[in-house]
Amino acid sequence: MDNKAISEIKELANSGAASGNSTEEIFARCYNAVKKTLGITPFDEQLAAALALSKGRMVQMHTGEGKTLCAVFAACAHAINGGQVHIMTFNDYLADRDYNWMKPVYDEMGVTLGVITEKTPREERALIYQKQVVYTTAKTAGFDYLRDFVELDPKKLCFPKPDFAIFDEADSILIDEARIPLVIAGDVAVKDDGSVGEVYKKLEGFSGFEIDEETKNVYLTDEGADEAESLFGVRMIYSADNAGLLAKICACLKAREVLKEDKDYIVKDGKIVLVDEFTGRTAPGRVFPGELQAAAEAKHGLKITSRGRIIGSIALQYFARLYPKLAGMTGTAETAREEFEKFYGILTEIIPTRLPLKRIDRPLELYYDKDEKRKAVVSAIKEAYDTERPVLVGTESIEESERFAEELKKLGIPCSVLNAKNDAEEAAVIANAGKRKAVTISTNMAGRGVDIKPGGEDGADKSFVEEAGGLLVIIVSMRESERMTLQLRGRSGRQGDIGESRFFVSLDEDIMIKNEFKKLCGKHYPSEKICGMLSDKTLIKEAQRVQRISEGDTFDDRVKLMKYTLIGEKHREITFSRRTSLLLGTHNSGMWKKSPLYEKAVEKFGEEPLNTLENKVLAALLNEFHSDYLDYTAYLREGIHLTQIAGRNPAEEYNIACEEYYESAAQSIPERMEEKLADVLECEHIEDYNIETPTKIYTYLLNDMAEDFKAKPILLNVFNEEEFEEEKKAPKNSDNADNAENDEKKGFFKKLFGKK
Repeated sequence: MDNKAISEIKELANSGAASGNSTEEIFARCYNAVKKTLGITPFDEQLAAALALSKGRMVQMHTGEGKTLCAVFAACAHAINGGQVHIMTFNDYLADRDYNWMKPVYDEMGVTLGVITEKTPREERALIYQKQVVYTTAKTAGFDYLRDFVELDPKKLCFPKPDFAIFDEADSILIDEARIPLVIAGDVAVKDDGSVGEVYKKLEGFSGFEIDEETKNVYLTDEGADEAESLFGVRMIYSADNAGLLAKICACLKAREVLKEDKDYIVKDGKIVLVDEFTGRTAPGRVFPGELQAAAEAKHGLKITSRGRIIGSIALQYFARLYPKLAGMTGTAETAREEFEKFYGILTEIIPTRLPLKRIDRPLELYYDKDEKRKAVVSAIKEAYDTERPVLVGTESIEESERFAEELKKLGIPCSVLNAKNDAEEAAVIANAGKRKAVTISTNMAGRGVDIKPGGEDGADKSFVEEAGGLLVIIVSMRESERMTLQLRGRSGRQGDIGESRFFVSLDEDIMIKNEFKKLCGKHYPSEKICGMLSDKTLIKEAQRVQRISEGDTFDDRVKLMKYTLIGEKHREITFSRRTSLLLGTHNSGMWKKSPLYEKAVEKFGEEPLNTLENKVLAALLNEFHSDYLDYTAYLREGIHLTQIAGRNPAEEYNIACEEYYESAAQSIPERMEEKLADVLECEHIEDYNIETPTKIYTYLLNDMAEDFKAKPILLNVFNEEEFEEEKKAPKNSDNADNAENDEKKGFFKKLFGKK
């Protein structure tokens, strides 16, 4: 803690002499504004955290230590010095809550404030984003960034140039959800040339494929690739020329083998209507991505009228990296210190608790199987309930939480089940999870950002609950990261409160099987079922090691997979920025001026209207261009793993192929613009020209786009550059110009994507 700066802030606040715009002077004024408007005197620890946020640090503060207030100090300091700040909360409920809670402080400081949630009308967002400080979520801001990519009217662009972002619950947003792509898509009208239907018919009886049960994707086997080449009369099914055919083949096989009528979709009024996998309700307006929609229609012999195309996407990790300055707050930053520094360049600072931590964290309790573990967990809950002690049970899934609730119901123990479905209602329940006799079963995501006070929100039963031992947190499974365990333990013992946590694990959990726990333990692994808690110290030691192994593996995977996505992010950034400059008029392409048709068009429509239209036409064409690029990269991922058979590195081959496609496709744009100008000349008035754009624009979160790679363990094995040292040492054929060119390109990508 910077005690000198903290003392200076408090002295300036008490003397009222702070009038300048140094960090300390602004903090001093903010200190007084908090006392005046909220009736709260900020702690030294809160000032230390706020100073760290102002420096662009990742701050670790224990649950209940007042992180929300810390962000206000840092935001005011940046805003008053001419910047804009986005404070990213975990959900809409918290964004709205923190906005209303902290607004009096901002008003007193003369800092303009806004809030944007999913319900905020699009037409109001541009004005709100002009505020000095905006509370929102990373997903909402990310979708606004993507929506600007499909706008053709510069007046409707709303997302500002990123400046400074402060992430609350930063580990969840920047690590756990970092690779989840935000996607914007639209329906594109297509002419039914019958090709998808023909492919579907030809694949009747085709068996050369495999289905990945985890991702529900279909892949051709080696034999299947040969069979497909014979069936469709092509030489290389994985070549760029056959990318469209491969997409149709995979989509038709997925429609036939994976998609289930009345589960994944229904057929209504001659159309395919999707069913939402979470709600079980139909989702009109949504379509399957890429060729899958047309394949599902071909499956039922329906008329193919449109298809969904992904227009743009960005993973949360890359969206966060758009901000020149980043900071964050979480209760569990230390265990992710290396990741924050490596991926985001953010140093971590740990803020001590204001009062000593009184929570008792019990050591791991190990059981033979899930049945034995469940009995122990239910027994622990009943024991606490009989003494009227509050209990919070942290489960891994909705299914698991509902199973525990059913068992407790049989024992006559009432409980609240929270599954992160309704943030506002669940926040109220979580706030009272510390009440006498309360039993709350929650997934890790439910109620994040809400303090649990002993005795409930009003503290009515505080003395009784403290006498009973405080809130008991029960963790019922081992996660891939210790952070998840620490997050749950941290729900108890806020601000020096008494509390306890217990951690139950079984030998047959997924993480144990995945990391071959039985092999790690050797002869210590039980040869037959054992009832009750296991006491073998080696078993317990190895169980704890499994979590560390898993944590290291997932970190390594994120680093390796980032190398796959960097090239796409580079191309997205180039395309997005060029498109925006066209709409804002800061750049004119001048492509039409080089056309022999230009003079005729100027004579007919006038130079200024023609140039304005040209920029919009090119902006729309860049949307098509980027959609084609995203389609291509999706097709490429289907077969890139086969390059390893030829002794090449799939990661490098993927990056080279993406770069070559991007540059080649970009060279075709002038020719396509020439065609557009010819179409414009056919119009009587320039206003009659219709720029084709997708209809029914929609946004959604895509299941981790890296699943394609994760589903093929061979890929993750070949990402390590060290494994290719022998290949690099092999003599090259100097006479082969193509090889020389490829070697040069690989060298460029090695420099671009190599280790830091």
